[in-house]
Amino acid sequence: MNYLCFDVGGTFVKYAVLTDHAEFIEKGKYPTHSEVPDQFFADMATVAKRFPEIAGVGISFPGFVDPATGVAKRAGALGQLDGFNLIAHFKQALGNADLPVAIDNDAKCAALAELLNGNAMDVRNFAVLTLGTGVGCGIVLDGKVLHGGHFRAGEFGMSITDFQAQGYATLHDMAATSSLVRAFAKAKGLPFEQASGEMIMADLQDPVTNKVVRTWAQHVAVAIFNLVATIDPERILIGGGISKNPKILPFIEAALNENPFWGEFHTDLALCKHDNDAGLLGALYIALQNH
Repeated sequence: MNYLCFDVGGTFVKYAVLTDHAEFIEKGKYPTHSEVPDQFFADMATVAKRFPEIAGVGISFPGFVDPATGVAKRAGALGQLDGFNLIAHFKQALGNADLPVAIDNDAKCAALAELLNGNAMDVRNFAVLTLGTGVGCGIVLDGKVLHGGHFRAGEFGMSITDFQAQGYATLHDMAATSSLVRAFAKAKGLPFEQASGEMIMADLQDPVTNKVVRTWAQHVAVAIFNLVATIDPERILIGGGISKNPKILPFIEAALNENPFWGEFHTDLALCKHDNDAGLLGALYIALQNH
């Protein structure tokens, strides 16, 4: 059987048709028109109508989403969709109330992608920490994704970890890839727009750059340690654009080893297998479970 999966982002909506063995048959993307909700759902329906033989639909979506009802309690960057029942509106636009549709938060879908056919297939308790524009987190305990009482479980980027020095600055501000790039640009006297993660990785031999990365890695290590102390996972997986570079993991491991308690709480650390397709594969996982 084949499934249609959507990965909704602030700029583009990616979609793919996949088999129940996670094989891609077709991929595509189109601009996100969330500012006009009717257009947003019409665009999804237009794609779905191209594939009348699909067995179900999976949707990876930002924000606080109730997977049981399909309601977006908070639609992340797509604020115009706050409070919408995304499943109901999609089915209405499609004109098919019987099609099985499943939805969940994008970070949770990224974690489920690793459970489906990634680097968490052999564990039941793990977390995915994504380092990008912000810090995302998906937590899986006993093989089930953790949603929480208000569907906010895993909003780890909002953690405040350095109050005396940084006030209410969150991990989004200190441990995201964007914060690393910003610190690098400041240290090098560059405009933020001219700096990039690739530039940083190519300049690691420079003492200034090396210090910037080590400082950033300490913030990431604090996040990892607190997560480990809270949920006791079997593995922590690091995702996000910068994680694709194998040079970054040793910096994080070195920062963790500076923590005198890490020996007692030491947990397996690895990189995510999936990157750009994580949302689509996570959407497939929930579609398979729903069907």
